[in-house]
Amino acid sequence: MIKFFRKICQKLLVENRFNKYLVYAIGEIILVVIGILIALQINNWNEERKNANEEKQVLTSLHANLVHVQKQSKQFLEEENQLKMWIINLLGINKEIHKNFNQTITDSIFKVAVWDLQSDQPVFNTYINLKNTNKLSLIKSDAINQKFTDLELNQSKLKAMIDDRLSVHQIRIDDILEKDINFLAIVSSSVKGIDISNEKSTNYFELIKNERVRNLLGMKLALTQDVINFRMVLDKNISELIYLIEKELKSKQ
Repeated sequence: MIKFFRKICQKLLVENRFNKYLVYAIGEIILVVIGILIALQINNWNEERKNANEEKQVLTSLHANLVHVQKQSKQFLEEENQLKMWIINLLGINKEIHKNFNQTITDSIFKVAVWDLQSDQPVFNTYINLKNTNKLSLIKSDAINQKFTDLELNQSKLKAMIDDRLSVHQIRIDDILEKDINFLAIVSSSVKGIDISNEKSTNYFELIKNERVRNLLGMKLALTQDVINFRMVLDKNISELIYLIEKELKSKQ
């Protein structure tokens, strides 16, 4: 088409018909502009389609990782609740157990309640990698982006709470293991090949009547409950993200 107009323009110039030449020249320019605009629009469509496909891939990867992370989160929550019940039972303050119930406190029971501590957190590998490569910018959903912002904040709060509990445990709770019991008896279940038959046994029933010991275990119980609360918030956050991403992926089918 442009070649056709060019021939006409050349013919008009030869015939010295300038006005008609000007009209055809303007028409040629318009056609060139239209061609450029069409090319740009096609390029934009291709870019939008490419971004849409990449966004779908990003969301799919995030969903797969979040499903895995959710399993981690629930496992950690279960372990925290188990620890909480060990401490409650050791202190003899479980409302569900009859007051006349006599629990046998063994070295292993005492070890779990006093020594054990869950410090792990769910690992959001895919989210971190995508954030580092700026791929998260492909996600158009404001709700998903905001929920990931909430997730980062909640994870930061959980980490701070876990660190606080660990710090208190190292400074205060471990004091029980150092001063009030025979620690060799505690580790005998996990360290093979040692003989503790001549070691002094610990009267745990008398020990847990000690006000200082009870207060220290009470501190651990309170801190563990705080960690559980933060883990529950994060777990809810993960579930909400999974729902939002599934909804977004469904809308793109």
